[in-house]
Amino acid sequence: MQAFITKGCFTDHGGKIIQGDDSWIIEGKGIHLEGMTHYCPKCKVLSKAIATENGFMQINGRNPIVAGDVSTCGAKYIKISDLAVRSRGSGLLNNLHNIINKLKFDERVQLIDKDDNEPLANVPYYLKNSLTGDIVAQGTTDHNGYTDRFYTEKSEDIDIFIGEVE
Repeated sequence: MQAFITKGCFTDHGGKIIQGDDSWIIEGKGIHLEGMTHYCPKCKVLSKAIATENGFMQINGRNPIVAGDVSTCGAKYIKISDLAVRSRGSGLLNNLHNIINKLKFDERVQLIDKDDNEPLANVPYYLKNSLTGDIVAQGTTDHNGYTDRFYTEKSEDIDIFIGEVE
């Protein structure tokens, strides 16, 4: 398996990756794609990324760069994380389909007092699905007025209520 290269990764020539596509985020960093550039301090040139696997997977029509890929100056990309990797194993599409089917929508809400613009800390709340009236989540806000992160199976309109469940 090969780790994806993101903003903040390096090359074996000492270059630092500062370009990335923020439509594909790994640990909060945009993924580096074929054709993106970095400055190579060893070669003293602006070097372009070259992907080893063309068409295996594309993001906005470009191939992602992974650890071990090289740039036009010959520098190899070095990973900083194994959080997201690619594999060419069999059944990959089935596994991807299973992962996508399990995806959930998640959100966390900060409750703010409309009069003084201060967070509503340690306040009981509950959240209801606007269409069905089902309770999606309930609890007490934290010291910054945030609810716990809540999850739904699909995108839903949610109503927020302050106080105990009625």
